[in-house]
Amino acid sequence: MARKINKKQQERMMTILTYARALNLHTIEAYQQWCMQQGFSTNLNKTRVQLDREHQHYKQVSALQKLKHYKREENRRYLINKIYSNEIQHKDLNNDVLKQISHGFKTLQNKRLLRDVFLYLEEHTKLLDYTDYVKAIIAFVKYHTWWHRPLMEWQPKTRNAERQFSALARYLFAKYEVPAFMDSVWFKEDTKSQRWFIHIGDGKNIRTAFKLPIRMTKKMAHFFIQAPAHYEINAAFRWAQIHALGGNKAIADAVAETQLARVFVDHEFCLSIMRFFIDNPMLDVSQYNPIVDYIWNQKYENRIVFIERGVAREEGPAQPNFSMKGRTPDTLLNQVEAWHRQLGRELRGGDLQWVKSEFKDYRYVEGRANSHNMKVWTISELLSSNELIAEGRKQSHCVASYARSCFTGKTSIWTMEIQNCLYANQNQMRQKLLTIELHTMSKTIRQIRGLRNRLASSAEMEIIYRWARKQGFAIAKYV
Repeated sequence: MARKINKKQQERMMTILTYARALNLHTIEAYQQWCMQQGFSTNLNKTRVQLDREHQHYKQVSALQKLKHYKREENRRYLINKIYSNEIQHKDLNNDVLKQISHGFKTLQNKRLLRDVFLYLEEHTKLLDYTDYVKAIIAFVKYHTWWHRPLMEWQPKTRNAERQFSALARYLFAKYEVPAFMDSVWFKEDTKSQRWFIHIGDGKNIRTAFKLPIRMTKKMAHFFIQAPAHYEINAAFRWAQIHALGGNKAIADAVAETQLARVFVDHEFCLSIMRFFIDNPMLDVSQYNPIVDYIWNQKYENRIVFIERGVAREEGPAQPNFSMKGRTPDTLLNQVEAWHRQLGRELRGGDLQWVKSEFKDYRYVEGRANSHNMKVWTISELLSSNELIAEGRKQSHCVASYARSCFTGKTSIWTMEIQNCLYANQNQMRQKLLTIELHTMSKTIRQIRGLRNRLASSAEMEIIYRWARKQGFAIAKYV
């Protein structure tokens, strides 16, 4: 005799059947069979979180199957054509090179030329094996009106990808010699520096190039083109300045590792730092980086001052008028050492604080006070190393080790507590239950642990699922 199904069960079955059809499954039995094959429960009474996990898994599997379907003997040539004709979508690609190729078709107007260039280079070079070279080729096509020669007539003379790229860049854009360090400009989305490559390739002096970061003399321009091949272009500008001021390679190499080679501000002040290094040749070049970091912190970096728990005010730099005038190596090194000691005390001590993340604390009330069964669940963020230390002591685990990650914003740590209110107006102490680690960038809960690293109970997990749904968090499968 068939078992009767009530109205509520019928509605549930129809809901599951509608959901199954979204997975391209047309019966309840087919859905349960799919769940069994994929390692999910076959129970039909599932929470929204469980259904969301299944749907996400289905999309990932479908994308992989679609990509496998596209693989043929002429793999990449075939895929380039399919990407060009929009038969393969960017979201279905799981290969960084193909994603970069797809991005090129999205961003450039002359898509047909880009396709022809990709196909030609795929046949004749190794350049399409590397994401950086693909990015550079897209930039080449962006500037195709500046080409001196047709790309399709270029023939590589080497099998080395780096030398192939260097030769191709000069074939397209250079009538005159271009220094090797300039190749790096094509790997960044910086139109100014790419135009400097073209400018020099046309035989023009770097001094007359578009929007240079510094004022260049004839002497600087002479040294600029002599910068080492492994330099970034900004470091090459500093190389030119240092040599024009009478410095040497050792000083220039050390400066290339500092903020001076990454940021161009206060032209005269930066020159005064470089003159200081040149005028003190016995100063160990290994000290350049900490010295420049200290100067930058004091002169340019705003300070964070905490007004109350989790709330900070931004104030200006400690020494906005910092000057190199009258400073000696000994006094400057003593100031750097004192600054480092202060930073060390902050990082090691229990007084490190950070600003509250964008995510909100959570409160959930279960039951009712007049029914003598009310429970108040709370999840709140910990906002100082002192609070992490207290949490770790209470729970007998090592959450205090996350202080640095919380301070830099990579991670946030949360505590779950419960308050049992068995009678109205009762003010009972809260009981600490769980410590939760949230990776802030991916919005993923990566660890949940209670006293002595115990796992969460099903009741506790249900509260965490509610919080996660409200905030849009994912929960790692291994939790």
